Amino acid sequence: MSLISACCNTQPVQAEYTPTGTKFHLKEDLECYAVGDKNAKAAIIYIYDIFTNHPNAYQGCDILASSGYRVIMPDFLRNDPPSMETLGDSASFMKYVEAKGTYKVLEEDFKLAKEYLTQQENFSNVFLIGFCWGAKMVMALSAHDSFYKGGALIHPSLLEFSDFENAQCPMVLLPSKDDRCFKEDYAILQTRPFGKHCVHKRYDDMIHGWCAARGEWADSHIASQANDAFSTVITAFNQMI
Repeated sequence: MSLISACCNTQPVQAEYTPTGTKFHLKEDLECYAVGDKNAKAAIIYIYDIFTNHPNAYQGCDILASSGYRVIMPDFLRNDPPSMETLGDSASFMKYVEAKGTYKVLEEDFKLAKEYLTQQENFSNVFLIGFCWGAKMVMALSAHDSFYKGGALIHPSLLEFSDFENAQCPMVLLPSKDDRCFKEDYAILQTRPFGKHCVHKRYDDMIHGWCAARGEWADSHIASQANDAFSTVITAFNQMI
């Protein structure tokens, strides 16, 4: 799996934000943030980056909800982000991911999130959005379950060519200047029956993480590009329903 240096050597920004949604527990040790109309046209499972419950993650959920979606963000990593020392050592970071953030480890949590939306809130249209590590989880979910309508991969990390080969729904791929080239991977998506719904847009003036915990949204240009990314996702998802 490819792990870019920008994913491991940049601290999250310090930010403040007051979320508009509510919290509840999917199970005893799995808190979940939810926002948006329960009667919305579709729902989104929001998979944050490795810095977990950062203010930008809550604000990202609220932005998507304001566009007409029900959004839930389970705390998959149990509010236990890796230390900067762990991030600075690729071997240590991969141990962290293997212990806490693989599909196999989180499979039950993913099932609970899906069941909550489909059985308790009666959604038949459910999308996925993931940031950095979260994008890897979006691809894993798509590979294992054809139920999801679509996914968004925001400044993705850890992705392999096989992830694109195994995807079972259209993807919105939005890398930063720090992320590797995804042209060949995206070409695979375009050959699939859902290829016309896929989107690939590279933000060559943005750093890895600009839509998540590394996004200095106090900077008007960075905020504008983050809003553009969220708008791109919403436009694409609207066309997939």
